[in-house]
Amino acid sequence: MSIHCEIRGWQELGGRRSLARPLMDYYIGALRYDIEKDLNDRPDLIEKLGIFYNKFIKWCAQERVIFEADINDEVATFVNKFINSRLYNLDVDLWRQITGEVFLRDNFTCKYCGKIGGKLEVDHAIPVFRGGTNNLDNLVTSCMNCNRKKRDKTPQEFDLWRRRSEKHLLFLP
Repeated sequence: MSIHCEIRGWQELGGRRSLARPLMDYYIGALRYDIEKDLNDRPDLIEKLGIFYNKFIKWCAQERVIFEADINDEVATFVNKFINSRLYNLDVDLWRQITGEVFLRDNFTCKYCGKIGGKLEVDHAIPVFRGGTNNLDNLVTSCMNCNRKKRDKTPQEFDLWRRRSEKHLLFLP
């Protein structure tokens, strides 16, 4: 905490930001090391963070500059902010990376209709508002048509809805 106070003091004294910046970078680097050390003692938290591990380290170091360290509280806050919400609104670059991983895993094939290629999107199999997360096991490849029709349904509800609507279309004149 004393380093933090010294940095603020240096910035206020004559604008010596050239001295404060390297010290702040060093301080954040030390915080990252502490965070990794805290996480190594808790493999359950590493598993919970999954592909968001590196983003958590970066985010948490910036948070610890201002707030007191509590790894459990930090993970809970991070999970609610990044994993249990629509990530593409918060971190576009990470969302693009995840999208690529999901498309490759699913061989660029829609999970719902089996269409290969075309305009593909990543869909939350269990919708976010129903408790779905941004973990890779809840994300699937979907063609734009199926994703728009699925809306807020679970995969089982969507399959049932699609079968009913197909039967209905068969009986139309």
